Amino acid sequence: MGSLTLAENQIDIWRIHLAGHNGGVQHCRLLLSPDEIQRADRFYLETHRRRFTASRSAMRQILGCYGGLAPEKLTFSYGPRGKPELSGKLEQSGIRFNLSHSNDVALLAVAQGLTLGVDIEFINSEFAVEEVAERFFSPSEVRRLQAVPPCEKPDAFFACWTRKEAYIKALGGGLSVPLDSFEVAFGSGIPTALLQVSDDPGELMRWSLYDIDAVEGYRAALAVEGKGHQLRYGRTSGSAGSEIGAK
Repeated sequence: MGSLTLAENQIDIWRIHLAGHNGGVQHCRLLLSPDEIQRADRFYLETHRRRFTASRSAMRQILGCYGGLAPEKLTFSYGPRGKPELSGKLEQSGIRFNLSHSNDVALLAVAQGLTLGVDIEFINSEFAVEEVAERFFSPSEVRRLQAVPPCEKPDAFFACWTRKEAYIKALGGGLSVPLDSFEVAFGSGIPTALLQVSDDPGELMRWSLYDIDAVEGYRAALAVEGKGHQLRYGRTSGSAGSEIGAK
């Protein structure tokens, strides 16, 4: 795969295709730590075990190229809400990352010294978008969604959802951050942005939100501290030993 470097204020976004043969997944397991294998084996469905294994293996391969370590040598620590960070030999490297996956597609965002969060979701046209929005979104976000034409509602909902999830993942807050405690911009022709944080208005200047070019049928978003970032895309599959595409 070669070695990878990060320029200042640059975010690398890796699109990882998780579909693969069982033999490839068995190879992927060789790169995982014992605790990752235990987590994979706790999934009831084989499809979910495969996706978890493939995404973690690909993440290790990619991060190993930035850190100059074999993927199986990487070690991780976890924040209070489970957000992973590099530890061991790469603890002081400044490499920050975040992983998300939905169905057979995953996204990995990588930066140097910048806290970030990424989220990807399959656009399910049968999802009860208005009911879920009324339960979790802020009142103004609910009103904006209600104003969207019915045929556009699923896309608008997942645009909002991924932006909110990316922000929460950047904070490392998990379920401790209520989804209705902040607002994001969404809708046709409306720039992606964090609009309001009820308990800390200063957050608006700290973070940037970006739509991520994922694949057809998905919505994805990135939250990263700072302004004026350069986004760079790469692509790989979840099978161990696969070639990482040119950036």
